Amino acid sequence: MTTAADITAPSVQTDPTAHPVYREFARFTEEVLAPRAVEIDRTEVPRSHIDGLREIGYHRLFVPEQYGGVKLPPQVVNAINNLLFGADPSTATIVTQHGAPVLPAVTAGTDDALELLPKLASGELIGGAGMGHVRSWPKRRGTIATRVPGGYRIDGVIGWHSGWGLTDVIWLGAVDEQREEFVFGIGFLDDPAISGRILPLTAVYGSRTAELRLDGYFLPDALVTEVVAVQEYRRRDGTRAQELQRAKHLNPDVDEADLAAIPTAGPYGLARAALDDALRISGDDDHLIALSAELETAAATPLPDPHWRAALNELAVRATTAAVVAAGGAALLDSDIAQVRARAAQFLQVRGLAPSVRAAHFAAYSR
Repeated sequence: MTTAADITAPSVQTDPTAHPVYREFARFTEEVLAPRAVEIDRTEVPRSHIDGLREIGYHRLFVPEQYGGVKLPPQVVNAINNLLFGADPSTATIVTQHGAPVLPAVTAGTDDALELLPKLASGELIGGAGMGHVRSWPKRRGTIATRVPGGYRIDGVIGWHSGWGLTDVIWLGAVDEQREEFVFGIGFLDDPAISGRILPLTAVYGSRTAELRLDGYFLPDALVTEVVAVQEYRRRDGTRAQELQRAKHLNPDVDEADLAAIPTAGPYGLARAALDDALRISGDDDHLIALSAELETAAATPLPDPHWRAALNELAVRATTAAVVAAGGAALLDSDIAQVRARAAQFLQVRGLAPSVRAAHFAAYSR
């Protein structure tokens, strides 16, 4: 058995799905994730799923080599994450956030931050995110950062955090209202100052997406990863700059143009899996074949931020809807993966919804 732990250097592959690490994840997905995906969507991702992914080295994909991670071609990592989204959207929603604290820890560069990285690589710690809510300030207050000796006191509500009960550390954001700055840092979810409430989502419910309440949580300076003026942050919000920076940290040898040609994981994986099912049912339908070709072209044709993401998200909705139509009324039974994917595609429309991303979605809907 080849796992991510066995790979110490990238291997050149024309097709990322031919890479041995991808094939191992495909085996795990087929044997473990896919058979329970519908059940998991209605209940919750079990710890055994996280443990199984840990055993085959999934968590190492997010961490630089010098901290115990693995350097793979980014196309392979992207293909693995798309595979997970297509097979089990709830599990994918949690685990693809594992890398959220990694680049912030690297850029913080403190001993306390860097000590987290080997544990994130091994899966001893599971990472997540809870910072997108800050973009709504001052219209809506989420978490407030108050400067105190040695760090910040964080109070308030993080509206969305996937993986509650499974995740250990979170890349969080808050607003220092006096200075009009966003404060980002890495927090520990086992702290008694943080409590959570699972949200009754109608999509990816199994992802354990929760509202978190912070009541006097202390964020030490050693785990503050960035303090940035609100207006400066808003200028870059909705772009892929940080995503590309993260990929460059993981694989410094990769060409930046190659990185920019890789779309965000999620929409393609959902759409591809849905269309594959639809084509098995109605393989001779020219419109499905054309929609499949449109998906492949869109995934391989970069657009300026954030229009590429919006275009692929829209295609995910169209493709998963087509799969429901192909299967007919049976696709709406709660035992059918088609309706799971269709609702997950709706979830993508509100994931990381910066104002520029929202505008790009509206533009795509109104043509």
